[in-house]
Amino acid sequence: MSTNGHDKDLLRLLDAVRGRTKSLIQVHNNPDPDAIGAAMGMRDLYLRYLGIGSRIVFGGIVGRAENRAMLRLLGVEILPLHKADYDDCDLLTLVDTQPGFGHTPLPKGRIPEVVVDHHPAQDAPEGVLFRDTGKDVGSTSTIVTGYFLDYGVPIPRDTATALMYGIKSDTHDLSEGSTPADLEAYQRLMSVADMVTLSRIRNARVPRSYYAVFGRAIENAVVYDYACVSNLGRIDNADMVAEMADFLLRCEGLRWTMVSGIVNKTLHFSLRSAGKNAHAGSVARKAVGVMGRAGGHGHMAGGQVPLGDADKKTREGIVQAVTDLFLDAVKAKRSLANSLTGGALPDETDTAVFEE
Repeated sequence: MSTNGHDKDLLRLLDAVRGRTKSLIQVHNNPDPDAIGAAMGMRDLYLRYLGIGSRIVFGGIVGRAENRAMLRLLGVEILPLHKADYDDCDLLTLVDTQPGFGHTPLPKGRIPEVVVDHHPAQDAPEGVLFRDTGKDVGSTSTIVTGYFLDYGVPIPRDTATALMYGIKSDTHDLSEGSTPADLEAYQRLMSVADMVTLSRIRNARVPRSYYAVFGRAIENAVVYDYACVSNLGRIDNADMVAEMADFLLRCEGLRWTMVSGIVNKTLHFSLRSAGKNAHAGSVARKAVGVMGRAGGHGHMAGGQVPLGDADKKTREGIVQAVTDLFLDAVKAKRSLANSLTGGALPDETDTAVFEE
């Protein structure tokens, strides 16, 4: 397998970092299956060819039930960022993210030696020794799988399962943003992956509170023309924002969804699109404006806006500003506004969403 013909990427990677002895592999905050699977693959490659172990590190939480099940069932150990010793690391790898992305904090002045990411390539700072970004693939797990397949490197079963689920998750079952390279990687991983474990991950049990968030997403959803917006208010799990954006996009007639929610002192939002050439990353950056950071690609994107100690009225204003910028970016008509279920619109004076 070769993603875009780059069949020497593994050799370039190993040549660039040979001699390094202590490795951290960092994924973006609140990591998803693609980030976890790709990180596991890089961990195995470093161990096999460089003889060094790696710690996978992350910020935020692993909140989505499937993602927690993935870590548990595959025996993956990941380390919170505040426990990572960057000073004792001479090989820092960013996976499924890039320097400067708002959801991947690094210590001041710390430059990663390796960056592997399927999102559009950003300018890399000096000091990056190897960069593999912006390929025409739907997941970072596809890129990492290519490192194994191009040279016939055996893939451990748990890692193959994680890589397969990473591809499946980020391309919505190979239906959105996928390429022939994603399909080839997925098919070849099937012969190695543990399909029973994969099924258990996909059907992970969820708490009752999960359904409460679903109810809130539907109750607060407003459809403007072909775009749906819903604010979840305060939530414990930022992953629910993306999950609800996926869920609402299943509604007939919608081409865009934006779901937001406040975790601690940060507003998180996720965008999804069913349209062709959606450029969701560009829409997300327009929606956040100068208030925070955003990024994405194709049909999926997201962003964060720091709220600090803002009072209720200010928080409401920020949510409204992001909503307005989003609707402007997708050219949805505000005059065509309805509740998702066809009933009365949510009361704008309702304070439940912004409990103090």
